[in-house]
Amino acid sequence: MTPNKLFFQRLINDWKFQYSVWRLVINWMIALYILLPGFILGVRQYLLWWKVPPTWLSPVPLELFLLIFYIFAWSGSLRIFFEEGDQLFLLAQKKWLKQILKLSLIYSFFLFFVFTLFFLVLLVPFLKYYQVSLTFIIILFFLTFFLKIVVGLAKQLLTIKIYGWKQFILGRLALLLGSIIFLSIIKNLLASIFAIIILFIVSLILTAKRLNLLSNFLSDVEREKNLRFRLASFFLSFSVKDIKKPKNQRLRPWLFPRSNLLFKKRTPQNGLVELGIKAVLRDNQSLKEYFQVLLLCVLIVVTVPVNLKGLVLLALAFIWVNYVGLYWQEITKAPFLQMFAWKREDKALALQKFLFLMSLPGVLLLSLIVGYQTFAWIGTLLVIPISIVLVFYLCKFVTFYLLLKN
Repeated sequence: MTPNKLFFQRLINDWKFQYSVWRLVINWMIALYILLPGFILGVRQYLLWWKVPPTWLSPVPLELFLLIFYIFAWSGSLRIFFEEGDQLFLLAQKKWLKQILKLSLIYSFFLFFVFTLFFLVLLVPFLKYYQVSLTFIIILFFLTFFLKIVVGLAKQLLTIKIYGWKQFILGRLALLLGSIIFLSIIKNLLASIFAIIILFIVSLILTAKRLNLLSNFLSDVEREKNLRFRLASFFLSFSVKDIKKPKNQRLRPWLFPRSNLLFKKRTPQNGLVELGIKAVLRDNQSLKEYFQVLLLCVLIVVTVPVNLKGLVLLALAFIWVNYVGLYWQEITKAPFLQMFAWKREDKALALQKFLFLMSLPGVLLLSLIVGYQTFAWIGTLLVIPISIVLVFYLCKFVTFYLLLKN
């Protein structure tokens, strides 16, 4: 046995496992009656788009469309084929570990290359609508590819070096700043070529750092286990109900550590609202999703043309309030709350208040951006009262809809 043989043996075993997961989900009936017709129709429509690009892209500016490539570059993770049993032998054999790590990175980079090429070819018919040149498409490919490598390495090094809220804040800031830089340089040929060279150099530096970082073995094993079973967990989430992932236990929450009361007046409505707000703000995953969706809304608002900003703001405000309502639906399904006989009026008032308090910061942020981009500083002052009134009535409407549905 050699490190190379061990790596390829684990790689083949992983392929077999992923294939077995697909086999469990897709039988011959699903493949014959759903996937095959869908594939044929998709290929037919794709070929039609090659001839005539879709006209429904007219309200979408090129910058907003290119954000798809940026988001793609942030997706995916590096595979490190370490296993728990390696503690018995490989942990003492640094050369073996380093060789397996090196082959794992090469394999991950190869997958990034293939996926980026496939993703680009898939979206070329849409790029043709914007009449971009072949040079632009090639530059976009290499920029996305090297950005994907840098992001993959940086995310892994970030999870190893930094923990908790620092990791969350740095990751979100990097995502936001990176999107601004990406959109600023993508339409400039010289800037894009320079960015590709910089990303290539940074990828070499980060690869060297990752190869020399073997002290965090158990974290690598845990991360690899999650990535290997990610597909199986995804399919399992559709077939089995009420499976919740174990959460990291903290002795004390970061927000409201003393369980402070948010409302002086103690009523059933205020109690429900307080419980809902704390449940969202104290949960890392919920808070992460909250800011991710808000960031996406901000990027959309920033990139759309000025004449469409008002209409887009109304649409995003409605979507945002509905999104916050999903948190409420999840919270109220808790077995603890089901023990109490809540009055319908109390639930309605609590829901409306929860929606208003949790939605207002996001809508205010979007409105301030639209107001400043449209009417400069005067617009930022005018949109504040308008936003408050808009959120208030949207919350009333969504509350009525959610209670009617339930």
